[in-house]
Amino acid sequence: MDAHSRQRTVTRADAPRVLEYNWGDRIRWELESFGGGTRLTLWTTIGRRFISMGAAGWHICFDVLERLLAGQPIGRIVGAEAMKFSGWQRLNAEYAKQFGIEQPNWPPHGRSH
Repeated sequence: MDAHSRQRTVTRADAPRVLEYNWGDRIRWELESFGGGTRLTLWTTIGRRFISMGAAGWHICFDVLERLLAGQPIGRIVGAEAMKFSGWQRLNAEYAKQFGIEQPNWPPHGRSH
């Protein structure tokens, strides 16, 4: 079963501040006022072996969100699609170093866009 066909169960919805659901893993989004704007915080569980890969993927997802909010949408990029971008390899390496883990070497080659 792939990530897009998994059963999603909302466990908490406190609009407009919190949305929490299970999607294979628990995911929680929080919004709060911060410095004249809004801070978005994502809480999720990623196994230590895959934490740099997950962080790199979420990094790209937030880049996509940033572009969308700026009125310059580039389309949906999630999961394995995020790993096809050449920047993902660099992010994966940087996050592995930051988390003090050995960098997973998958996928072996990225694709530039």
